[in-house]
Amino acid sequence: GVEHALVNAYKLKNKFDREDNFSEAVKYFFIDSYKHVFNMVDYSVWLGLLIQFLNLQRTFYWNYTDVFIMVIGSVLTYKLKQISKKIQDTATSRVNDVVSWKIIRKDYVRIAELCHVVNETISGVIITCFLMDLYFVLLQLYKSLRPIESVIEKVYFYISFGLLLLRIFCLCIFGGAVFEEWKDIRFYLNTIATSAYNLEIERLTNHVATWELSLSGKNFFSISRGLILQMAGAIVTYE
Repeated sequence: GVEHALVNAYKLKNKFDREDNFSEAVKYFFIDSYKHVFNMVDYSVWLGLLIQFLNLQRTFYWNYTDVFIMVIGSVLTYKLKQISKKIQDTATSRVNDVVSWKIIRKDYVRIAELCHVVNETISGVIITCFLMDLYFVLLQLYKSLRPIESVIEKVYFYISFGLLLLRIFCLCIFGGAVFEEWKDIRFYLNTIATSAYNLEIERLTNHVATWELSLSGKNFFSISRGLILQMAGAIVTYE
């Protein structure tokens, strides 16, 4: 909301510097901001206000999409941590009871199926979210190549760019926590003592090893901590 207000304040300031008449300055602000609309329809101040309101709502939706993915990743990670704790405690105690391991395996399968269903449902949102964030990072960097003289524009740039980087970082950390927890479960299973090994542990190990758990963008990429460096490399390359 703050960055949105700053960019609009900067545009309005430019218009008021050029136009003495208040209504004319507002008119040119709306026309310049939404050329794709007013090239097709006639200008009216009410239509400009409506488009401005819809654009503000779109900005909030874009922000909350990132938060939604972080929350989903945190919830799935919490459920996986419960299974991981059970596996770690049971393996440490060298429990060889088949029934105990069968319960753990069934619990893990349910969580794995839940992760799969959730990922299939929101994978389109994930890829759209990352593409939008990457696009705006590149756009902000491109705009920064020219000298920035206005104080408002400088404040907007630093706040906007900082928030973008923070959002991408949090997305990779919270969204990638599912993948990190899956790796921990795989590690705990591989460290089980031979004396405690049984058929249920073998079935669980095979299931974990062959079915990777992570949130992904339509299977084009998986969210992980390493994705931060991959995106940084892509940004440097394109810039």
